[in-house]
Amino acid sequence: MASFNIELNNKPIKGSKEHNLLLRITVNRKHTRVSLMYNVMPSQFNPNGKKSNYIRSNHPDYKWLNDKLDDKIKQAKEIVANRDKKGQPINGTIIRDLLSRSSSFDFIQFLVEHIKNLNDNKQFSTAEKYHAGLKSLKDFTGRNELLFEEINLDFINSYEKYLLDKKKARSTIHGLLKNIKALFNKAIQKGKVDPGLSPFNIYKLKLGKTSKDRLTEEEIKSIENLELIDGSLIDNVRNAFLFSFYNAGIRISDILMMTWDNIKDVRLVYTMYKTKKVHSLKLKDKPLAILEKYKDRGESFIFPFLSDRYDYSDPMFLHNQIGAKTALINGYLKDIAKKVGINKNITTHTARHSFADIARQKTDNIYNLSKTLGHSSLKVTEAYLASFDEKAVDDTLDKVF
Repeated sequence: MASFNIELNNKPIKGSKEHNLLLRITVNRKHTRVSLMYNVMPSQFNPNGKKSNYIRSNHPDYKWLNDKLDDKIKQAKEIVANRDKKGQPINGTIIRDLLSRSSSFDFIQFLVEHIKNLNDNKQFSTAEKYHAGLKSLKDFTGRNELLFEEINLDFINSYEKYLLDKKKARSTIHGLLKNIKALFNKAIQKGKVDPGLSPFNIYKLKLGKTSKDRLTEEEIKSIENLELIDGSLIDNVRNAFLFSFYNAGIRISDILMMTWDNIKDVRLVYTMYKTKKVHSLKLKDKPLAILEKYKDRGESFIFPFLSDRYDYSDPMFLHNQIGAKTALINGYLKDIAKKVGINKNITTHTARHSFADIARQKTDNIYNLSKTLGHSSLKVTEAYLASFDEKAVDDTLDKVF
């Protein structure tokens, strides 16, 4: 007959005053102990506790933790009952091993469920990033199952090397590993994974040096002066890019969805697609001149990429349309760059990078710049501008010497 109880490890965790909780398995008066993933202070543990009373009420999560401990004992009892029913041998080592095996948790399945939750919450862009990670992991392992316990430091290092061999950018690798770390943290919070199992307790994410291509004012003017057929697709792409630049680098998603209702006298007032925050900008002469080209189109959308003929009320459909139109526009922006002799990778986001870089050279008020860009905090703006710091360093040296 097997019996079970909860004990407190007599030694504290290294570097902490908390002690690890143990499940004691007793079979034929022989004890076997299983380390659990929960830690408490000695004053929070009830050594004489029984069902739902192992952890004292002075622990902030004592009810939740007691439930988890009850579940673990129930799981152990089910293992014993199943083996007894089948006439299979029972001892502490067997129960311990079967408990460890049953507590193994599939990372791939957890990732799939996370992607579903993101899509259900209409966080489509984030879901796409995690889906890219899912595909990458399956390509790397050649499997549809991957346990959390298999993702150790060796696995992370091998996966990183695999990505480098595939010529993935350091920023891409950082994003993929960052999402794995986020899922570990989420699984730990849910009590699915032992905190000590995370390889990110040792492995430190490395972002590396990132570069944001941006244009000078002279390059912006060369795009502005490029002769194109009025009303052609490439002309519309050029106008949308310039409208973004001259309005503090409005994101392409907002450009595509912008309607005439967003124009309030000489102001542009809109809700940002990415952050859902209302943003308001004064329209200057150049963006007003661009608007003048489209005022008689007879459509609610300012730029002719989305159309009143379609219903965009389905968030997924809208998200997919924005992605498709962005890809189309980026293709034409590369053509524009070639036509004016700009040897840079120009995308829709280059307008935003370019505005931020030029603006910071003309103003030392980062608070105002942060508000103009529509950032949520100064820290976001500082991080955004970090890759432009080479110019700031050069300017300082020029002034000193």
